[in-house]
Amino acid sequence: MCWINWFIKTSILEDDAKNLIKNMNKAIAHRWPDDEWFFVEKVDDRVIWLWQVRLSIVDLSPAWHQPMFYDKKIWASNDIFLKHEVKDLIILFNWEIYNFLDIKKELEIKWYKFSTLSDTEIILASYLEYWEDCVNHFNWMWAFVIYDKNNSKLFCSRDRIGKKPFYYYFDSNNFVFSSEIKWILEHKELNINTKENIDNEAIDFYLTTWYIPSPWTIYKNVRKLEARHNISLKLDNINNNLEFKNYCYYEIPKYAPIDDKKSLIEDWKYLLEDATKIRMFADVPVWAFLSWWLDSSTVVWEMIKFTKEENLHTFSIWFEWKNDESDYIYIVKDYFNTNHHHEYFKKENFEEILENIYHYYDEPYWDYSNFPSIFVSRLAKQNVTVSLSGDWWDEIFGWYMMHQVWAQMSILYKLPKFIKKFAYYIVPKTADNLSILSKIKEALRVSMLPKQDFYANIWWSSIYKPEVYKKWTIEKLKEVLDKSNWNFTQAMIDYDLFYNSLWDNFCVKVDRASMSVALEVRSPFLDYRFIEYSRKIPTKWKVTWKKTKILMREIIKDIVPGKIVHRWKQWFEPPLRDWILEEKYTIEIEKWLKELYENWIIDISWYNFYKESVLKKNNILFNVFKIKLFLLIKWYGRWIESNT
Repeated sequence: MCWINWFIKTSILEDDAKNLIKNMNKAIAHRWPDDEWFFVEKVDDRVIWLWQVRLSIVDLSPAWHQPMFYDKKIWASNDIFLKHEVKDLIILFNWEIYNFLDIKKELEIKWYKFSTLSDTEIILASYLEYWEDCVNHFNWMWAFVIYDKNNSKLFCSRDRIGKKPFYYYFDSNNFVFSSEIKWILEHKELNINTKENIDNEAIDFYLTTWYIPSPWTIYKNVRKLEARHNISLKLDNINNNLEFKNYCYYEIPKYAPIDDKKSLIEDWKYLLEDATKIRMFADVPVWAFLSWWLDSSTVVWEMIKFTKEENLHTFSIWFEWKNDESDYIYIVKDYFNTNHHHEYFKKENFEEILENIYHYYDEPYWDYSNFPSIFVSRLAKQNVTVSLSGDWWDEIFGWYMMHQVWAQMSILYKLPKFIKKFAYYIVPKTADNLSILSKIKEALRVSMLPKQDFYANIWWSSIYKPEVYKKWTIEKLKEVLDKSNWNFTQAMIDYDLFYNSLWDNFCVKVDRASMSVALEVRSPFLDYRFIEYSRKIPTKWKVTWKKTKILMREIIKDIVPGKIVHRWKQWFEPPLRDWILEEKYTIEIEKWLKELYENWIIDISWYNFYKESVLKKNNILFNVFKIKLFLLIKWYGRWIESNT
């Protein structure tokens, strides 16, 4: 587990570069408690700096240090390497490749030699053997850069799901990347975090959804490498410019359901066992988050196969309010008999984290379950460095209430248009957009439009939707509809999985929350094989108009307590809506709305929408928009106002 940084720049002095590194050390000290290394090389008029800091998990010896060098004939760590002249490849790597031992066996047959127990060395050898296609051999998550000196080339990659972050700045002469934006901001001459450099399209996405999707970031000249994408950067020796190529290496698999329930159940059990087992590989203890839901309970059940339950520590939190479900966690932890740790998340914990939340999150981010996520990460970190999680089961197998709504919409899409048109006109219009009649009328209206227009048009008369968002959602929905053979329910699950919930949303939430205390979180359900496996499950066994996670409940009925199997999904959130919408915060929202508009952070359309609709109404829908604006204000104060 690392934090990785690299820059290729012209006209930078060595002392300036050292000061840059020193300043960044202070900014990200929470992520790297173990060690740091760097490499410097001058190529013509450019200086190449590689810098890595480490959270030690696999191969704790000094041989693991990065940047790591590799040649097929010899291998050497930083200390030994100085005695040699050969430098074929140099790598900076963040996270783990869980199937690296299998790949190692294949490479050893081809006469590759290795001197460490690390997966980093395997990546370098795989690149030599398979070149840029090496990423299709790797299982799970990564962000890495390989400097191929012999070919004057930089090869960058982000994993299929986008679990690990990759931010970069690029122009024809300079390339800067990092695991977080704050490191790039240390390049002061780029003048990035100014209000003039805020990307208004990114603001449009944030206020419409709750995050900023790749390749956008909050800044105009900083981008995210998209999940399942590579960058190839090569020096053009003729023009002395950097040639930039960004491409997708992994296509979303086609939906190809099979009607063999027995085979699907057997495959699921094998995948869960193997995905859990390989994620328990470490040279430090691996424990687990344990909630009162099906996902984490199932992971803990699987972990017990590989360790004694009395040696397995689990962690949970709950909330002192109407949704306190601590009774259920007692059922689960007693059932598994783990060494359990738990705490309550209280209002004072929220207020304390609020003061620092945007030190850890470099961009505006709305999903306020990041507050308790930071809290439970702190609890786990008191005891362990690696924790397994049941996250992302819901997105893959169809669990959320919205999945059920999409199954209901699928029925509407199949009805003849004249029936829908007739029903639309006889359903009375109500003033309350959240009433049952309003929802039915809106569903009928949207079902008469092309399927790919769903998100661009739903509630268009009540909620402002900018053009960039509408264009993006139509493009992405059309893609997943094609991959799902135009099965609307499956396409919406895919859209949620590949574009809405995971890549730049929940994955960002967990990465920043856990790494705020240097905790590594691994989720077996993010194994890409589960995504490919889910393409074989018919939607009728995932979700219907009245049931969710149908096949999954059947599979785990003998694994977890019966009271847990049939529970409805409960969101992981304390009463943050109540806390954030207290008067002291709503006053701040109203005050800053005008200031953000006058400083060109939000445009006239957003200003009018908030002024005329959001601030005048008090319901679940518009309260969400109030919270989005409040958290945007907090980000703006941390990264823009403090910089002026």
